[in-house]
Amino acid sequence: MIKIFRNIRKKLAAENKVASYLRYAVGEVVLVVVGILIALQINTWNENRKERAIEIKYLKNLQHELKQDSIDIVRYKAIRLGILNAAQELLNNAKLHQIDDVYKLDSLYISVAIWYEFVPNNNTFEELISSGNLQLLKNDSIKNLLLDLNQKNEQLVSDREHMRREYKNYLYDERVKQINFLDVNDPSKVKTVLDWFYPRAEIVAENKIKLQRNFKRLFNNTTFLNGLALAAGNNLWIVEEEYNRMLNDINKLVELIELDLKSDE
Repeated sequence: MIKIFRNIRKKLAAENKVASYLRYAVGEVVLVVVGILIALQINTWNENRKERAIEIKYLKNLQHELKQDSIDIVRYKAIRLGILNAAQELLNNAKLHQIDDVYKLDSLYISVAIWYEFVPNNNTFEELISSGNLQLLKNDSIKNLLLDLNQKNEQLVSDREHMRREYKNYLYDERVKQINFLDVNDPSKVKTVLDWFYPRAEIVAENKIKLQRNFKRLFNNTTFLNGLALAAGNNLWIVEEEYNRMLNDINKLVELIELDLKSDE
C-alpha cells in the first residue's frame, strides 16, 4: 500500500500538481501513523494476554490454598471449642472438689494444655508480595481482601502469642510445680520397658493417689484456676472473633476468584 502511494506521489510531482501531491503526502503520513498505532495495539494486546495468563495462574493457586485454609480453620475451630469445653469441665470439677476420676482430669488437662497453631497456606500471597506481582491482580476487591486477610492473620499470631505466655505462666508452670515426674513413675518400680506404658496394678494405684493429691493442690491454686478461665475465654475469642472473620473473608475471596476466572471462559 505504501509503495502505491509513493508511486502516485512521484507521478503527481512530475506533473507539477502541488495540491494533489500534498493531499497524497498527508494521506501517506496518516497511513503510517495508523500502521504504527495498529502495531502498538497488537503489542499491547499480546502483553495483556501474557499478563492475564500469569494472573490466572496466581488466581488458581490462591483459590487452591484458600480452600485448604477454609478446611483447616473449620478443623481448628472444633479443636479450640474442645479446649474450651475441657477447661470448663476442669473448672466445674474444681468448684465441686471432684478428684475421684483423676485420669479423666489428667486427660482434660492435656486437652487444654496441648498447643495448636493455625498456619495459613500463603505461599502464593507471599510470592505476589516479594516479586511485586500483586499489581497483576486487576480485581481490586480480590487484592484488598487478600491484604485484609493477611492483616487478620498477623493479629491472630499476636493474640495467640499473648495466650501462649498466659498458658506458660498460669497453667504449665503451676502444673510442673505440683508434680514430681520421677515420683509419679518411680524408676525403682519399673522393671521392664512395658511398665512405663502398661504399669502394674500396684503402680497404677500408687500413681492415682499421687495424682489426686496433685490435682487437689491445683484445684486450690488460684493462679491455675485463673489459667483455666483464661484458656476458656481466649479460645472462645479466637473462634468467634478471629477464625469466623477469617473464614468469612476466605469464602468471599474464593467466590470472587471463581467469578474472575469464569469471565475468561
